[in-house]
Amino acid sequence: MAYVYLCIMRETVFFFLIFFTFSLQGQHSFPLPFIGIPVEVLNFGGDTSDVLLFNMHDNENTSALAGRVFGEKYDGSYYELMHTGKRNISFLLGEDSIHIDPNRIFTDKGVWLQLKKNKLKDSLIFQTIVTWRDSLLTALKIESRSLVIALHNNTAYNYGFKSYKPGEEYADEAQAISRGAIWDKDDFFFVTDKDQYEKLATGKYSVVLQSTTTLTDDGSLSVYCGQLGIPYINIEAQHGHLPRQIKMLIFAYRALVEGGDSGGQEKRNRHQQKKELRALIRASKS
Repeated sequence: MAYVYLCIMRETVFFFLIFFTFSLQGQHSFPLPFIGIPVEVLNFGGDTSDVLLFNMHDNENTSALAGRVFGEKYDGSYYELMHTGKRNISFLLGEDSIHIDPNRIFTDKGVWLQLKKNKLKDSLIFQTIVTWRDSLLTALKIESRSLVIALHNNTAYNYGFKSYKPGEEYADEAQAISRGAIWDKDDFFFVTDKDQYEKLATGKYSVVLQSTTTLTDDGSLSVYCGQLGIPYINIEAQHGHLPRQIKMLIFAYRALVEGGDSGGQEKRNRHQQKKELRALIRASKS
């Protein structure tokens, strides 16, 4: 037990060390206040690529670090939202606290659903949120991207790949699922395009293809991109699975951006991928 505790503490210290290292270098930001709440949009690695990497939940720090590291070392434009360190952006309306999930407002229906959860029917608040959302989408240049890569984290006991299996909570949201050789229900790809699904499914990670007929318009970025035909993938990993999430990023980038044969290329380059991962971690310490 003492050994396990020591390992956890060591990984925690390492995580915060490289997180704050990358917090201090290579970043640009601009303010985008949300109904009186200070919100910063951070960019790492510049914006010279038509591939967007985006982290929108301020409490998902593993995915934020994976995006920062990848954005610095690869050709990808990485952005993240920073506000209160929590998933939702919250503000006061009179004496009531209003909580808005930034990944549930990319469609108008999603905005209304968020307001309904807060027991609101205020058209002025609706329009204010829509204006903020449109400003964010413009800043991200999302409609001109060849690929949108969202980065998310989950916990060990709730949402995961198995949530999309037949009979489970989100079964109707999936058109197809593919279980990978590396079986961890928390680490998987979620995609909107069948061609992307087929390429990623030849690898060792699990993949979910979003349904086009039975999905729920919850205002998420995957729904927005699906409606507009913008290629989108979510790289989902459990909190703390930093090396795994970076490996998944490298694999997806090679398969979908560089155009390699995903399955064969992954096997041939497995040793090279490990070297690149070690190099990324060494760079984060320097």
